[in-house]
Amino acid sequence: MSFSIVTVTLNSAKTLADTIDSVRRQKGVLVQHIIKDGGSKDETLEIASQKPGMIEIVEQKDVGIYDAMNQGFAHTKNDYVGFLNSDDYFSYDFALRDIEDIFNTESCDVVYGDIEIIDDKGKVARYWKTGELKGGRLSGMQIPHPAIFVRRDSLLKLKQPFDPKYKISSDFKQQLQLLNELKLSSRYLKKTLVTMRSGGASSANFGSVLLGWKECIKAYQEVTGRSGLLFVASKVIRKLGQLRS
Repeated sequence: MSFSIVTVTLNSAKTLADTIDSVRRQKGVLVQHIIKDGGSKDETLEIASQKPGMIEIVEQKDVGIYDAMNQGFAHTKNDYVGFLNSDDYFSYDFALRDIEDIFNTESCDVVYGDIEIIDDKGKVARYWKTGELKGGRLSGMQIPHPAIFVRRDSLLKLKQPFDPKYKISSDFKQQLQLLNELKLSSRYLKKTLVTMRSGGASSANFGSVLLGWKECIKAYQEVTGRSGLLFVASKVIRKLGQLRS
């Protein structure tokens, strides 16, 4: 069994080496690492090209991060797929092996875990603990997308992995489609799989946070046909409880 990891880049030179190195250090698994670049003007492509071996560089214009992720997914070929941001990195060297072990022993479609979010000084600002899904479905929570891994065949059941009309919350819609609509089987790995640097698109400023909430409500209604207000309220309360002072 093997993994395809998609990393989307755009002027990511400051952090990309950490991302690539964390993938290269994964033990006991075969990995295809796709770097999908949208037209970087810094040293991003030079850094990627200096890391030979498992990396496949895809240069293609896109209309946003989720369109870029879809483009990267089109080049995947292995059994399991994950999306690792260009400023994130795997928290330990056996993360993918632990994930693969669950896929092999549990015969599930989705494996997910936890992440930690660090500030610019490397201090943990939030532990994003996902926990067990109630009845295997999303209910008042969301899985951090760098910590969810899906069988490639399962992602192919969607029209496309990510709906590009969403700017911030297409990963949430994807999870609703996989877990609540298609009712795919999932297992929780109680480990911190990925370390994320703070300041991503969904938390850059209050305007981005507000847009994320609105998109989550819209996605929930689109997939389930029900109001997403209570769902998002529960999601916000859960997040506040995970913040570190």
